[in-house]
Amino acid sequence: MTEPNGPLARLRRAFRNFEDLPEVIPLSWRPGIATEPLPVETASVDDIAIAIVAANAELSAAIQRSSALEKLHRLAREAGAVGTDSAVDAALKREGR
Repeated sequence: MTEPNGPLARLRRAFRNFEDLPEVIPLSWRPGIATEPLPVETASVDDIAIAIVAANAELSAAIQRSSALEKLHRLAREAGAVGTDSAVDAALKREGR
């Protein structure tokens, strides 16, 4: 937990948009070094840049999952599926048309 008057807490008070700044970032990109999360307060600029790449990869994967789910939902609805119908079965029926 961040110290109430520590650097990260002061940064969060100074800039409202840092409310979502994590306290730690993954460190798994450093080979041969323990994979303990790295506190943001001690992270270098390069550490932050690598964390951004990892966060963007997570975001991209989430967007792809969301897009695939939206497509499945749309195909099922277009096939006439309702509420408790199987979305996959309905989409397959539509594909067979």
